Amino acid sequence: MISNSLNKNPNYRWVILVISFLLMMVVNGMTFGGPTVFDDLLLENLKNANGETISRAELKLRESIMIWSAACFGFLSGTFADKFGVKPIMLVGLLIFSVIYFFFADVETINDIYLIYLGFGPCLIFVGSLTNVILISKWFTSNRALGLGIMAAGSSIGSAFLTPFYAWLLNYMDWRSVILFNAFIPLLMLIIVLFFLHEKPSNKNHSSNGGHNNLLMNGLLFKEALKSKNLWFLILMAMCIFYTMMGMTTNAFLFLRDSGFERQVASISATILFMGSLTGKVTCGFFAEKFGRKRVLICYFIGFISGSILLTIAAGTKDPYLIWFGLGIFGTGFGGIYTLKQLLSADLFGLRSLGKITGLINLTDTIGSGLGPVMTALFFDLTGNYQTSFFIITCVTCMGLIFSFFLKVNDKEIERSKSEIE
Repeated sequence: MISNSLNKNPNYRWVILVISFLLMMVVNGMTFGGPTVFDDLLLENLKNANGETISRAELKLRESIMIWSAACFGFLSGTFADKFGVKPIMLVGLLIFSVIYFFFADVETINDIYLIYLGFGPCLIFVGSLTNVILISKWFTSNRALGLGIMAAGSSIGSAFLTPFYAWLLNYMDWRSVILFNAFIPLLMLIIVLFFLHEKPSNKNHSSNGGHNNLLMNGLLFKEALKSKNLWFLILMAMCIFYTMMGMTTNAFLFLRDSGFERQVASISATILFMGSLTGKVTCGFFAEKFGRKRVLICYFIGFISGSILLTIAAGTKDPYLIWFGLGIFGTGFGGIYTLKQLLSADLFGLRSLGKITGLINLTDTIGSGLGPVMTALFFDLTGNYQTSFFIITCVTCMGLIFSFFLKVNDKEIERSKSEIE
């Protein structure tokens, strides 16, 4: 196999990182950011079971269904990843992803949309953050924060690129044709994963990576992790941040359209949120290594809250500059927190049961991420604006900050352990 020959190269971990980056770019861009460009068209063209025009809350229920569907597969997939590896799971996920997009192009009712997003759920788990966090954590002992940050940045770039790209394609193609085009992208990634993705480092790469074979088995057993207060505070923090993130990102395009932005301008403006997230994901790795995980986490939370406050104000004023600035600050804050959450999962609990632990965190944070889209849209339907929705997002974000204060993170101990292994 091609991957076996490449794996002899000590720099092969960077090949793995590129593949992981592309997978995150595809799966998140094609499920979260990108499809929001079609939201106003779906509101116009789709009907509910009674043949009536659908509400925003009905439309946004699709993301909640996707998240809760992902939750059903999260813990089980983590267990399989620990036992069999991530590559087989990724291949299955990419195949399912492609088939679903073929059906997506033919949707007629909101129930069809719900079925599509029900299928997107396992794809998020099989191809998304759960499998990629495990993969990068195995390959990157040193520079793990950097590796996870770059990996996570793929999700932001995917949404930032596909959102205006879809809007541009709509100038030349109908929306069903644009959706059908997406069915071929997972097939391309399937070929790349099949031939170039190698499950774990060879002995040679371990030495070049500054690691050790035993590192892969280092860490807490799952039952030991369950007794850790850190795990439960991390879970509660994740529930809060994913409520706010999912509530904002899935409603951002419609919010921009309501604020007077034309489709192309709205799609480009929405990318400010994703580019801010990209900035947070890339920079937090450097800052976490230099200044410590806990201190940097608090700083990004402050930015996260500041952005949500600005957007709450902007929902009333419709000021485009305030909207743009708020989206950028909000995205940067979330991007940093998201990456630190992944980093802390590996640093605090080790790699021995990382699949199960990550699966549990993903399972529980879906309570927040599943409620975020539909509740944000529901409050809009009730009030006619996004001010109440964004105010609640701000309050939930503050709760996440409070939970983060209770995390006990010993950066010196983390670095000392890594140094001993190296």
